[in-house]
Amino acid sequence: MFIVSTIFLCCKNDIETINRITESNSLPSFVVTDLETNFSDSGRVKIKIYAPELVRYDKAEVQYDEYPKGIHVEFFNSAMEVTGTLKCNYAKYLINEEIWEAKSDVEVNNEADAEKINTEQLFWNMKNETIYSDKFVRITRTDEILFGEGFTSNQEFTKWKILRPTGSIKIKDE
Repeated sequence: MFIVSTIFLCCKNDIETINRITESNSLPSFVVTDLETNFSDSGRVKIKIYAPELVRYDKAEVQYDEYPKGIHVEFFNSAMEVTGTLKCNYAKYLINEEIWEAKSDVEVNNEADAEKINTEQLFWNMKNETIYSDKFVRITRTDEILFGEGFTSNQEFTKWKILRPTGSIKIKDE
């Protein structure tokens, strides 16, 4: 009897101990599939985001959303015309900082000027509406292809600069 009661007393856990063991900041708060969301300003849609999956971690030390299957983003002007797009195979959004990280086969298009940028990683700061990277970039224009390491741009990709250009290829019209 003494041995049995000792075993039961040793196995006793209070609710605080159980909560501490089972609580994990690394587990997602929720998962959304087939996401479509809009960001608007003064009643006008400025940005639409489409994603096959969103995983939110709002109990983590730094709160973030993860898009493990990538995203597709459309940027709109005041006439609700698409002015640019961004797509990638993986994305992460730091909620409080309002900074996006896009990785793996990243492509940004400027519809008006028919310009396209390809890179493996870029960051999009929604607060100051800038896009930037320190990775290799290729910018395709109607008459040339530009290469370099790193770039900065406004969010619409209408004013951009390659930080360290490495070469260009002129495309010949025939």
